[in-house]
Amino acid sequence: MSTFQIMSYQINGARSAAGELAPDLCAAVIRAQRPELVMLQKIGSPIGLSSVERLAEQVGLDAYGSDTEGGCAFLSHYPLKYVREQSLGFGGQCVQADLEHGDERIHLFNLALSWNIRQRREQVRLLMGEQLLNNPSLSCATIICGDFGLPWWGRGQPRLNEHLKRANFPVWRANFPGKVPLWGRDRVYFWGSIKAIEGRVVMTALARRASTHLPLVLTVETSDTREVLKVEKRAKIPTKQPNPVCG
Repeated sequence: MSTFQIMSYQINGARSAAGELAPDLCAAVIRAQRPELVMLQKIGSPIGLSSVERLAEQVGLDAYGSDTEGGCAFLSHYPLKYVREQSLGFGGQCVQADLEHGDERIHLFNLALSWNIRQRREQVRLLMGEQLLNNPSLSCATIICGDFGLPWWGRGQPRLNEHLKRANFPVWRANFPGKVPLWGRDRVYFWGSIKAIEGRVVMTALARRASTHLPLVLTVETSDTREVLKVEKRAKIPTKQPNPVCG
């Protein structure tokens, strides 16, 4: 069993809530929270060094993933392996990685979905397909987070809610728009032996200035991530056996 702190942060191309290019504000928000893993969405601003590299230098974490405009990337204190990107269509992005935490391994899915309901439905279908979340080779605890593109009238993602476990924290989930947050557009889901034991939306004055989205910060706890997660537990997944090694 182990605990560590994660952040999910849609940085809006490193543009502030006022629309100005201000990557230093995002870096300051991250530094103030001291997360061990940051999942970034909507990266890729023309700021000299790539936004991911610059943020990594400023917050003292290692960068993983490309700097594709509108894409997703990671900043991590722990080593990440098998980093790979996949388009979800209509501008949607998903970046996967495996986090090595002590002798444990945790699968990571960092994504950004469309605001358009029809496009988002197709993106969720791809996300739940055999190449991503329903891949039978995924045998370890899994974190899925990012910008789910949900409008205020949206009722969530029924298919995701049916097969995944949404984080219980934060209790008050509104994080968008940043200046006056009215609904929770950004989310964290889990699968397997992992859960949130506390969490919050960062509502500081600095965070409200830095991006149109307020970041989510959660303390997660794993328990026996070496347990083989049986394929039968996933709905409508091929019967191919998963890789039993999670450490």
